[in-house]
Amino acid sequence: MSLLIYTLSLCIVLLLGLVLFAPIDVVFNVRGSLDGVHSRADVKWTIISKHFSKKNSLGNEPETEEQSFDKADKDVTGDGKGNGKDKGEDKGESDKGEEPGVRESFDDYYAKGRMVYGIRYPVLSLIKGLFSAIHIRDLSCDLDYGLPDPADTGMLCGYLHTLASVFQSGCRKFHYSLNPRFTDEGLDVKMSGDIRFRIASLLFPLLRFIFSMKVLRTGWWFVRNRGSSSSGVSV
Repeated sequence: MSLLIYTLSLCIVLLLGLVLFAPIDVVFNVRGSLDGVHSRADVKWTIISKHFSKKNSLGNEPETEEQSFDKADKDVTGDGKGNGKDKGEDKGESDKGEEPGVRESFDDYYAKGRMVYGIRYPVLSLIKGLFSAIHIRDLSCDLDYGLPDPADTGMLCGYLHTLASVFQSGCRKFHYSLNPRFTDEGLDVKMSGDIRFRIASLLFPLLRFIFSMKVLRTGWWFVRNRGSSSSGVSV
């Protein structure tokens, strides 16, 4: 009986050691734009290999003929004798009703952005820790972007160049291209890479980030204000 328990314990320890210390190889390719994201990844762990492919489309699906007729029927409301509102009046009223909600949503995102900006140093420390633990054999990124405000586009460009220097220090082979667009909005990103890591080497930087006081306070703020609008959000 004791021999069986000893054997089972030894197998569990060996399996846990294999999970934590066996290298995992990942080859990925990501293409993204305002229309959606298409990603592919090949993961290899010891003798196990798995392929992942996912495509998320953000565009609107084309309307079917039945949906078009239903939409046309809803354009005019009333008793069927012309005593109703036309589509233009309904649209004008709906736009007026949506403006406060859009503004509240923007303010809410702005408040959340300020909270995330407050933990920028722990995030940068996490990135450095992860990239020191991950062996990056090849990494390439081409980014073409434009924000509504040209000033925000320029600020983001500076942050991205700083982030690129962090990547470059930890990569054997690294190529990147940043093309900020100050005249119009847009997004087009292409990223590919080949990395190797061990789960055990990722635990320390992750735990250090999770239990940082700033991160804990920010996480509690998001939990407390989850689902609330900007009118009920205080920073």
